[in-house]
Amino acid sequence: MGIIRTQTIKGTAFTYLGAVIGVITNLFLLAKFFTTEQVGLISVLVAYSLLFAQFASLGFDNVTIRLFPYFRNESNKHNGFVFLLISTLSIGFVLSTILFFVLKPYMIENIGNTTSLFSQYANFVIPLAFFTLLFNSFDAYSRVLYKSVRGIFLKEFLQRILIVIAILFYTLHFLNFDSFVICYSIALSLPTVILIAIIILEKQLSIKRVKGFINHDLQKSIISVTFYGIIAVFSSSVILSIDRIMIERMLGLSEAGIYSIAFFFGVIISMPSRSLVKISSTIVADAWKNNDFNTIRNVYYKSCLNQMIFSVLLFIGIWANIDNVFHILPVNYLAGKFVIFWVCLGSFIDMSTGINSSIIATSKYYRVQSIFMTLFVLIIIVTNYIFIPYYNITGAGIANAISLFLFNFMRWLFLWVKFDFQPFNYKYLIVFFISAIAYFAGYFLPKLDNFIIDIIVRSSLIFVIFSLLIYFSKVSEDINGRVKAYYFKIFIKKN
Repeated sequence: MGIIRTQTIKGTAFTYLGAVIGVITNLFLLAKFFTTEQVGLISVLVAYSLLFAQFASLGFDNVTIRLFPYFRNESNKHNGFVFLLISTLSIGFVLSTILFFVLKPYMIENIGNTTSLFSQYANFVIPLAFFTLLFNSFDAYSRVLYKSVRGIFLKEFLQRILIVIAILFYTLHFLNFDSFVICYSIALSLPTVILIAIIILEKQLSIKRVKGFINHDLQKSIISVTFYGIIAVFSSSVILSIDRIMIERMLGLSEAGIYSIAFFFGVIISMPSRSLVKISSTIVADAWKNNDFNTIRNVYYKSCLNQMIFSVLLFIGIWANIDNVFHILPVNYLAGKFVIFWVCLGSFIDMSTGINSSIIATSKYYRVQSIFMTLFVLIIIVTNYIFIPYYNITGAGIANAISLFLFNFMRWLFLWVKFDFQPFNYKYLIVFFISAIAYFAGYFLPKLDNFIIDIIVRSSLIFVIFSLLIYFSKVSEDINGRVKAYYFKIFIKKN
C-alpha cells in the first residue's frame, strides 16, 4: 500500500494540475475561440484514433499487466519481453491501417454538411493512432516497472501544456486552422517520443530476443490473454469513443463538439482513478501471483471508499455551480447542461466501485472481463440509439450513466460471488449523508452578483463543510492519516 499511496498522491497531483489546464483549455479556449464544429472535429479525430490504436495493440497491454511478472528479470533484459511487445504492435498497426482505409469511405460518408470537415482531416487518424498505440503500450510497460507517475505527467500534464501552446498560437493568428490541427496532433504525439526516450536512457528497452524462455504453458497463457485482451481493450476504446462517434453520425459534428465540452466535467470527476488504476494494477497482479487475497481485498475496499469520497465532492461542487459554468461557456453550449449532470453521475458511479476492473483483469477469470466489456459495448450502443433520438446529446449522457451503472453492477456482483470481495458498508451511507448536507449548504447560499466570487465562495463553503465532516466522522483511515501526517510536518516539526 505504501507504493500505491506514494505514487497515487504524485500521480493525482499531476492529474489535477492537468485538470486545471484542461478546464482552461476546454472552457476558456476551445469553447471561446473555436466553433462547435471545429471542437467536434478534434473530439472525433481523437475518438477514432483511440479506436484504431486499441485494435492495433492486439490486446497485448493485458499481457504486459498480467504476465510481465513472469518475465521480470532486469539482469536478463526481462527475458526478451520488449521484443515480443514491439513485434506484436508492428503486426497490429499494419492490420489497423488496412482496416482504416477499408472503413474510411463509410466514416466520411456525407450525412448533411457537417461531415465535410471531418473528411478533410480523416487521414490524421493514422499518425494519431500510431502514437497513441505506442504511448499506451510503453506506458503499461513503464507501470509494471513501478514507474507509473511519468506516464501520468506526460499525458495528463505536459500534453495539455502543449495543447494550450498550440491553441494560443492559433488565437494569436500565428496559425490557421489547418496548421493548428497539425500542431494539435504533434502535441498529442510528443509525450510518446519522450516516454520511449526515457525508457531507452534507463536501459529498459532491449529489443533482443531471448530464445527458449517462453515455454509451452507461458505461450498458452500469452495467446489466451492476448485473445481475450483484444476483446477487452478494444471494447474499452469503443466505450470511450462511441458516444462522440454516434453523436457525430446521428446529429453532426457541432453537437459532438458541445457534447465533448460537457463530457469534460465527467472526466474531471474520474481523474483520481487514472493514477490509482495504473499503479494498483501492477500491485494486484503481483498479489494474484502470490495468492495474497488480503492485499487485494484491502486495495479494493480502500479504492472504492476513497474514490467515492473524492468523486462525490467534485460532483456536488460542479452541480452546485452549474449556473456559473454557463457564465463561462458561450450560449450555444447551454444544450449541454444536463449532459454535465448525467456524465458526472456516471463517472461518480464508476469511481465508487473502485478498481474492480483491474482485479478481474489480472485474476484467473480475466476472460470474464472480456465478456463484461462486450456486454457494456452492447448496452451503451443500444441505450444511445434509444435515448439520442428523443433527448439529443442529453440522451447520450443518460445512456452513459445507465451503462456505467449496469457495467459496474455486473463486476461488483461477480467479485462478491467469486471471491467474497464486498467493499460496501455503513460508511458509504455516512458519505452520502455528508454529501447531502454540503450540497444543500451550497445550493441554498444566495447567489452573488459576480459569478467568479460566487464560484469561490460557494465551492469553499461546500469543501469546508464536506472536509470537516469527513474528517471528524473518521470514515476513511487513509484520509485522516494523511491529514495528521501533513499537520505534523507543517506545524509540529516546525516547532
